[in-house]
Amino acid sequence: MDKAKFEELVLAAAANPSRALLDKLSAEIKGAEHPLSADVNAALAVLWEKWSGTELDTASSEICLIAAAAGVNDTPEFRKLLVNATKTLLPNDLGHNPVMRALGVRDERTPLTEVAKRLRRLLSLKNGTVVFLPSSCRWGVASSVDPINCTLPVKTFRGVGANSSIPLDAVLKDVICLELDIEIEQLVLADSAMIPAQKFREIVKRRARFEVDDQQMRAMALSGCARKLAPTAFDAYWNATAAATTAAATRTSSAGRSLLEMDQLLTAEEKAGAGEFTTDDLIGFRAFFVRLKPDTAVRESKMLGEVISKVASRCAKECWKELFAPLQTKAPFWPADITKAPWNTIGVWGDLSAKAITKVAEVTCELFDIEYTSKGMMRLPLKALNGFGTFLTDDDIYDAASECKTFTPDILLWIWKNSKKRKSELLPPFVTVESVCRVLSGAELPKAWSAARRELRSLLMDNAQFQTRMVESACGNMKLFTSVLQGALFLSASERQSLMVKLARISPALRAHIEGGAGQLILKAGVGKTNVGEAPAEEIPNLTSVKSHRRLVAELDDIVNVQIPENREALKIARAHGDFRENSEFDAAKERRNHLGKRRSELERELAQLQSIVLKNVVVKDTAVVGSAIELKYADGKVENYMLLGSWDGDPDRKFLSFKTRLGSAVLNKKVGETFDAPGGKCTLVSVAALPAEIITELDD
Repeated sequence: MDKAKFEELVLAAAANPSRALLDKLSAEIKGAEHPLSADVNAALAVLWEKWSGTELDTASSEICLIAAAAGVNDTPEFRKLLVNATKTLLPNDLGHNPVMRALGVRDERTPLTEVAKRLRRLLSLKNGTVVFLPSSCRWGVASSVDPINCTLPVKTFRGVGANSSIPLDAVLKDVICLELDIEIEQLVLADSAMIPAQKFREIVKRRARFEVDDQQMRAMALSGCARKLAPTAFDAYWNATAAATTAAATRTSSAGRSLLEMDQLLTAEEKAGAGEFTTDDLIGFRAFFVRLKPDTAVRESKMLGEVISKVASRCAKECWKELFAPLQTKAPFWPADITKAPWNTIGVWGDLSAKAITKVAEVTCELFDIEYTSKGMMRLPLKALNGFGTFLTDDDIYDAASECKTFTPDILLWIWKNSKKRKSELLPPFVTVESVCRVLSGAELPKAWSAARRELRSLLMDNAQFQTRMVESACGNMKLFTSVLQGALFLSASERQSLMVKLARISPALRAHIEGGAGQLILKAGVGKTNVGEAPAEEIPNLTSVKSHRRLVAELDDIVNVQIPENREALKIARAHGDFRENSEFDAAKERRNHLGKRRSELERELAQLQSIVLKNVVVKDTAVVGSAIELKYADGKVENYMLLGSWDGDPDRKFLSFKTRLGSAVLNKKVGETFDAPGGKCTLVSVAALPAEIITELDD
C-alpha cells in the first residue's frame, strides 16, 4: 500500500464522503495487511475524528464495519463510532440494548473483528434463512429475530431439528446462514439418493453467505444428509472425490436450471471471453424467463438483475424486447405501474450493482416507453438515477417532473449534482427552497432512499452554493422564506437559527426581512400557539375573492390536465419528424412546454399562499378593509371612489382596487379622516361603506 496515496484518500473522504471515495477506501482497507498497520491506523484516525458525533450514512457505516473486520485499533472513540454505525446498518427494531449486548459492540472484551463477524451474521439472518449452528450441531429455518427477548426462533428443517428459541448471543458466535432453495434441501435429506460429498461442499460454498471451512461442513453433513452413516462409512463418504460429469462440464448459461447457476455460468463464460449468443441460446433464455416464478423473481431480484445485465451485454438490442418480454411486470424492478408501485417493490433498484443498474436501465428504456421510464426516475433511489439519466434527455425528465406532485430527495439531489454536467437550464428550477423543505419534512422512505435524504439535508445546512440556489429560487419573495422555514419541521430551533444566519449573508433583502420580525416568527414555529404558515403581525394574509380564486384554480387545472398533456403529444409528434436542428414544430412545442411549466409553478406557488374571502361576511365600520367601498380626497381637492378588493380582483375600468397595489396598500387599515401618503400625493380617507350588493353577489359566486 502506498502510504501517501492512502492518506490522501482518507483526507478526501473526510472532506467529501461521496460513495465513490468511500467505495475506493473500502477496497484499500480490505486489501491492506490485517491487522491494520500503525500507518493505516494513524491515517484512519483522522476519519474517525471527523465522523465523531455525526450521524453516519450507510456507506460510512460500512467503512467502520470493514475497518473493524480488518483489525483497526480498538479505541474508545472508534467503539462509539462503531455503535453508531451498527445502529445505522441494523433495521430500526434491532437497534436495542439487548441486541447490542449480543453483538458485543460496547464490550471491550469482545474483539472488534468478532463484533464485525457477529454483525455480518445478524444482517444475514432474514426470516426464512436456513441456519446451521456448529456449537449445537443443529439445522433449522430462522424466523425474525425477537429483539425484546433477544432470541432467534428456529423452526425444524426437512424433519431435522426441533422448533425452539435460541439466545441471540449463542447464535451470532458461529451461525452459518444459507439461502433457502431446493439445493439446500439436499444437504439434509438422508435417503438412498444422498448427494456426493463433493457436491455437498459445492452447494455450501455457493449458498453460504460467509466462508465455511471444511471442519464446519463436515459437522453439517454429520448432522444432515449423512447422519445415518456409521463413523467409518462417513469417513469414506466424506473423503471421496466425485468426478465432474460431462453434462456439467458442457452446460451453457442458456441451459441454467436456476438463476444462481445461470449467473455463475454467465460469469465463467465472460471470463473465458465468450462472444454473442446464438439464436438457440436466446430461445433457451426466453424459455427460462417464461418458466421463472414471480415469487422467485422477487426473492432473487438482485441475481435476476445481474443475469439480465450479462445476457443483454451479449446480444443485439433488437432482441431485447422479445427476449425479456416475459419478465415485464414479473421482475420487481419493472412493475406494471411504476407511479403506484409500493416503495419496497421498486427499492430493489438500490440492491443492484452499479454495472447492472446501467445495463438494466438501458434494457428498461427499450422495453418501455419514455413516459414509463421518465416517471420512474421520479421515484427511484439515487443509486439508479445515473443509469436512467444516461438514456433519457432533459426534455424527457422535465416532462415527468412537471407532472410530478411529490418529489423524492433522490431526484432533487440528482438534479443538483448533474446540473453542471448536463449543461441544461430545464431541470435546476425544480430544486427550490420549497421543494427541498417539503421532501425533508415529509415521511421517511425505506432505507434505499435514506442516504439521499441525509445528503440533501447536509447540503441545505452546510453548502454555500446550494444555499445560494435556495435564495435565488425564491425570486425575491421574502415572505415565501418565512412560510417555508416555518414549515421546515425537520429543523431544530438551533438549526433554524444557523440556517437563517447563513442565508442572510447571501441576501441583504432576506436579512432585512428576517431582522424585521420574520426571524422571530420562524424560530417560534411549532412552539406555543404559533402556527406553521402564520404571517407576521404587521402582515395580513394574501386574500382574494371567491371568483378570482376559482378562476386561478380553473386555470391551473386546465394547464395540468389539458394543456400539458396536449403539449406532450405535440412533442412526441414533433420528435418523430427527425432532425431537431430544422424542426420548427419541435422548437415551438418546447417553447410552449417551458411557458406552461413556468405558469404552472407560478400558479401553484400563488395558490399555496392565497386565501379566498367571502365578501358578504366582511364587517365594515370606520376602517378601510378588503371588501369595502372607500372615498378618497386628495390635497388638490380631487375626489375618487374605489372598491378595495383582493390581490387578484383589480380592474381599473370598474374602480376595483387591489390591496396589493401601491394605493391599495397605502389606504388599507386607515380610519375615516386619516391622512396618508398616496402615489398621487397627500390623501384623506373620507368615508368607508359596504360594497354594493350586486358586486358582492358577483365576486362571491
